[in-house]
Amino acid sequence: MLLEPSPDGWIECVMGDFSAFLLDHASAERKASAMAVSFVVQYPDRFALHTPLIRLAREELLHYQQVMKLVHERNLIWERDEKDPYVGMLLRRQSTQREARLLDRLLMGSVIEARGVERFALVGRHQEDPQLAGFYQRLAKSEANHADLFPRLARHYFSDDEVADRLAQWRLWEAEAMRAVPIRPALH
Repeated sequence: MLLEPSPDGWIECVMGDFSAFLLDHASAERKASAMAVSFVVQYPDRFALHTPLIRLAREELLHYQQVMKLVHERNLIWERDEKDPYVGMLLRRQSTQREARLLDRLLMGSVIEARGVERFALVGRHQEDPQLAGFYQRLAKSEANHADLFPRLARHYFSDDEVADRLAQWRLWEAEAMRAVPIRPALH
C-alpha cells in the first residue's frame, strides 16, 4: 500500500526515546477516534459510514486506553498536545468540495493507517520487552484492517476507478509528507 518505507533512522529514534513515542502514540489514537466520529457528524446522510466508523472510533479509543495504561505505568506526564506536521501536510491536500472532500478524507485515512501498520510492526520487531512487542504486533494487524476499511467505504459512494485513481495520488502525497517531516520519536 505504501510507496516508500520509513527511513532507517526512524526506529532508532523511537527506541531511543520510547517515552516520547508513547505520549505521541496516545495522542494519535485519541485523534483517530475523534476523526472516525467526525465522519458520522459531518456526513449524517451517508448511512453506510456510520456503523463501521463508530466501530472504528471505539476500537481506536480502546487503543488509546491501552496506550494510556502504558503511559501511567511509566509515570509519564502528558504535556501539551502538538499538531502532527505529517497529518497537517496531508490535510492541506484535501478538496474543499463536499463530495470530493469525502473521498479525500476516506483515502487520507487509509494512507495514514497504512503508515501506522508499517511503524507499529517496526516497533513490535525492535521492542525487547515481549509484552510490548506483542502489543505492537497486534496493533499493526488492527491498523491493517483500518487501512483497508476506508477504501472499501469509499467504493460505496464512488466508482472503483475514482477510488483507485485518487488513492494513487494519496499514496504519492503520503510518501512526500513522510519524507518531509524530520525524524522524531513519533508515530508520524
